Amino acid sequence: MENKIDITGVNLIELAKKVYELSLPQGLGFLHFQEGGLSNMEAENIVELYKDDFNLALGMDYINGRACKFNVWKKDGKLYINNSWYDHTDNQLQQLLAHFNIKIKITREHNIACNCIKCQQKRRETK
Repeated sequence: MENKIDITGVNLIELAKKVYELSLPQGLGFLHFQEGGLSNMEAENIVELYKDDFNLALGMDYINGRACKFNVWKKDGKLYINNSWYDHTDNQLQQLLAHFNIKIKITREHNIACNCIKCQQKRRETK
């Protein structure tokens, strides 16, 4: 799959917990933000939602106010994620991959959808 990273073999419950940990509240998500991480049961419930889906193994949009914006795709018995993470820095994606011992070098400092403070300031300056 083009522009995808193979994560076959990664525990989806642990992946959901790490995605949540690396995600921050955005927009009105601040109203629903909860301190701490996802419990095993919460992560299991998220993974369970996709057990019968033909294309998605995991989908996380806003969870407890955090903009997770993360999908795991199924294809030909393998699991894939995008090589960029919407509303997250490439550094966050690199942290996620490193946590699961996936060694792929991402050379961009920030991706086009990055919403970190530095990128927000750059966008304001160019208007």
